[in-house]
Amino acid sequence: MEKRALGRSGLEVGVLALGTMNWGSDWMRSTPVDERTARGMLDFALEAGVNLIDTADIYGRGAAEAMLGRILGKRRGKVLLATKTRWEMKEGDPSSGGLSRKRIKAALDASLKRLRTDHVDLYMPHAPDPQVPLEETLEALAAAVKAGKVRALGCSNFSGAQWRQALAAQAAKSLPRFETDQVEYSLAARAADGDVLPVAAAEGVSVLAWSPLAGGFLTPLGRRHKVGRGFPPVDERRYSGMVKVLAGVAGQEKTSPAAAALAWVLARPGIAAAVVGASSLKQLREDLALKPLSPKALGYLDQASMLCSRASGSKGPEGAGTFVQL
Repeated sequence: MEKRALGRSGLEVGVLALGTMNWGSDWMRSTPVDERTARGMLDFALEAGVNLIDTADIYGRGAAEAMLGRILGKRRGKVLLATKTRWEMKEGDPSSGGLSRKRIKAALDASLKRLRTDHVDLYMPHAPDPQVPLEETLEALAAAVKAGKVRALGCSNFSGAQWRQALAAQAAKSLPRFETDQVEYSLAARAADGDVLPVAAAEGVSVLAWSPLAGGFLTPLGRRHKVGRGFPPVDERRYSGMVKVLAGVAGQEKTSPAAAALAWVLARPGIAAAVVGASSLKQLREDLALKPLSPKALGYLDQASMLCSRASGSKGPEGAGTFVQL
C-alpha cells in the first residue's frame, strides 16, 4: 500500500487507515463489531498494508480503545496508533470532557491504559473547546509530547481558520504543531475543499479524511444503518444521482463503488489517508481493494459531486445521470 507523509512529523501512513468507531458498541447508531470480527479485520488490514489504526476515547466510551488494546497485543510495534479526546466520558458530567490541562493529562493516561501501550503515535483534540484557552490546550499537548507519551499531534474537526490559529500559536511558542486535521470528506461532503485543504497546502500539513464513504451511503445498498438516520447525515435525495454516477464509473473502471469513491478522495491534494470503518470483514475487503482511477473517471466523479453539492431542492442535480456512462 502506498504511504504518505503525515505533515512534517516524520511519520508515514498507509493511504487507507482502519477506523474503530463501532468496535464494541453501536456508537452513533453504527453496526457494532464484536471482538472476534474486529480481530479478523485487524489481521486483514495489517496484511493489506494498513499501518494507521484510528480510534478515540469516546467511541463506546472506552470500549473501542479497550478492544483494540486487547487485540493488538505484541503487534503494537507494527502499527501507528491514533486516538482523540474532547467529549464527556460520563454523560452529563462536564468534568469528564473538555481540553483543559488537567483533563488532557487524565484522558491520555486513561487511553494509554486501555490501549495497553506507553505512547500513542498521533494524539488529537476531537474538536475545539471554546471553554478553555487555546494556549492551555496546546501547552498540555506539548507536555505530553515532551513526556514521550505522544509522538505527533494533530487535531480533528477543526475548521480551516481554527487550524491556522492553532498552528500560528504553536509556532509563536515553538510548540509541536498539529501536523494533521481529521475532517469529514467524501464525494458527498466537500466543505473541506475551500476550508481545510488550502491550509494543508499553505502550511505543509496533512488531512485525514473520515467517513470517506459517507457512512456507507456511497456503497451498495445495506451499508447505511437506517435511511435518514445513518452517520454522518447525508442529504440522500440530493446525492442519489452521485450514487448512480459512482456505480457507472466503477463498472467502467472494473472496480467497486467503494474503491472508486476512496480513490477519488485519495487523489485530492493534501489528503494523507482516508479512514475506513466497516461492520464486517467482507465490507473491509471491498474497501481495501483500492485501485487508482483514470483521469477521465476522476473528472466525471468530481463534476457529478460538484453538481450535487450545488443543487437546490431535494431531487438531486438535473442530468446527473448523464455521467453514468463514460
